Amino acid sequence: MDTFDSTNFHQLARKEKNGQKRIRLLALAHFKDGKNRTEIARSLKVSRSSVNNWISRFLKDGLAGLEDKPRSGRPAMLSSDQLSQLNDYIEKWNSRCDSGKLKGCDLNLYIKEQFDIEFEPSHIYRIIKQLNS
Repeated sequence: MDTFDSTNFHQLARKEKNGQKRIRLLALAHFKDGKNRTEIARSLKVSRSSVNNWISRFLKDGLAGLEDKPRSGRPAMLSSDQLSQLNDYIEKWNSRCDSGKLKGCDLNLYIKEQFDIEFEPSHIYRIIKQLNS
């Protein structure tokens, strides 16, 4: 508990650039100042369960417990094999002399026929950008 007593949370919060972490540090500063968790939640305009979570994480893991946990996000709809196949298709299309410019709607049709997946047009261009990087 030495870490809690010796840590100046107000000072850490002033130096912190990440807004979410700054609020977590302020919650700990209020807790150290003797406010209860409901008062902290009300003054920071966050839920009481968030305050409980932050305080528990700090007491268990120290300052590292206040860091954001990695988020997995939505899984990709195309596997790496499918992306590779799609990239091969684009390269073959571009290497043909008689073929015109490959359009997003053509690529979407290919994906629909080959993988039975349909994308919004804007997502097709994100996939192309991902393949080019």
